[in-house]
Amino acid sequence: MNRTTNLNLYLASILFWGIACQNNQVTQVIPGGEKVLWVNSYKVDCQGVGPMSCLQTQESDEIEFGDWKNFYSNIEGFDYQPGYLYRLKVNVTQREAPIPADACSLIYSLVEIIEKKPDFSLRITDIWKLIEIEDELVEHDQYSKALVFEMNARDRNFFGYAGCNNLRGQIVDLDERNIKFSSPASTMMACPEMLTESKVVDLLKEVRKYDVADLRLILQDESGKKLLTFMKVD
Repeated sequence: MNRTTNLNLYLASILFWGIACQNNQVTQVIPGGEKVLWVNSYKVDCQGVGPMSCLQTQESDEIEFGDWKNFYSNIEGFDYQPGYLYRLKVNVTQREAPIPADACSLIYSLVEIIEKKPDFSLRITDIWKLIEIEDELVEHDQYSKALVFEMNARDRNFFGYAGCNNLRGQIVDLDERNIKFSSPASTMMACPEMLTESKVVDLLKEVRKYDVADLRLILQDESGKKLLTFMKVD
């Protein structure tokens, strides 16, 4: 790779960084003013001048699922702890020129932590064995594989084994009490007994609520009826 190509890549990365700082920070910022924003309970991988880890923020009275935006700067005075949702009041000021190539033009500093609360939705992140389908025990013998699912609240996805095929899908809605799954994609194996798998797939489509207690994950319909009960796998 020659010097011209290297220079072009560097300039492109700086341009991207400047655009990212402008477009993905808190919107409608007035330098010298205050803003209130939510901070998500985990950071995500993102790309600035190079690979980095970003906070996620949003402006709203209540947290809106899917509205998180990558925050490419720091908040001065803010001691972030993963696993908690924060509501912050921050002060925004204009950075004095000259602005370093790897810095945003705005400086954010903490004024007040309005709210800090555990993100209980992260409790579903684990490996779970299906033990009940609508209050009926799921039987496993020494020759059959357990029906095991892995849930990931951060990446908003799930995958597992449903008796014949492997399933994979998205968690399209999730908060402290509500959950909704996409229709899962499946491998295409044909097995002698498919009734259990068909039932699991159908019930996943009906799930709207959940509860985590006593090492169990209970998926429920809109009325709170138990559909699928899982036990945490050690």
